[in-house]
Amino acid sequence: MICINNLNLYYQNTQILQDINLIIKDNKTLGITGKSGSGKSMLLRSIIRLFGNKFTINAKTLNVDNINVLELDSKKLQNLRAYVSFVFQDVQSSIYPLLNLGDIFDIVLKTHTKLNKKQRKEKAFFYLNSLGFDNLELIWHSYIYQLSGGMARRVALALALVCDSKYLLLDEVTSSLDKKNEEKMLKILENLKKDRNLIFVTHDINILKSLCDEVAIMENGKIYKCKDIFTNPFTKEILELS
Repeated sequence: MICINNLNLYYQNTQILQDINLIIKDNKTLGITGKSGSGKSMLLRSIIRLFGNKFTINAKTLNVDNINVLELDSKKLQNLRAYVSFVFQDVQSSIYPLLNLGDIFDIVLKTHTKLNKKQRKEKAFFYLNSLGFDNLELIWHSYIYQLSGGMARRVALALALVCDSKYLLLDEVTSSLDKKNEEKMLKILENLKKDRNLIFVTHDINILKSLCDEVAIMENGKIYKCKDIFTNPFTKEILELS
């Protein structure tokens, strides 16, 4: 369970998130939505303290499975970010472009597991195959910029899964995908939902309708929760659905 109480985030002297309160229970999928610039991605980053030095975060409670995130040193934060994996919206920019994907998978698994080199490759291949890749050797020796948007998103998901993460923080994972790849991604996420906790930042109404158990609406760095975002006038206005 992720428990957030009275969380505030600042960039230098500007407040980005204000008095965030949120509980994400096990086996529940949360969707976070709202207009651009409302603080959605920053809320995801706050869960694992994924910020530069100019950011300041404080909270009465910021716990992941009873781990106090605010007290973790850099090494323990690194471990947390394998347990709570972040999949960025801009995948091509988030994956190091000068190493091929095989080297990146190997580094990630070497850092977070005790598997030998053969076992690391086998585990990476298992997840790549489970996400729909067939020519695994070709992917293994490819660079992220050589892949299409849909393929790159699936590789990023595989990188998040290889360390047996319990939580997936997913930032607009269906944005800019064509209809075919969007449907493929939705099926993948539906399967992942069975044994992992998913937290989405999304404008994708299909995700909110079909995958999310709860939806949180954000505006101006604050969070609002609503059972039915499709009939509530306030949330319809924020999402520009009306």
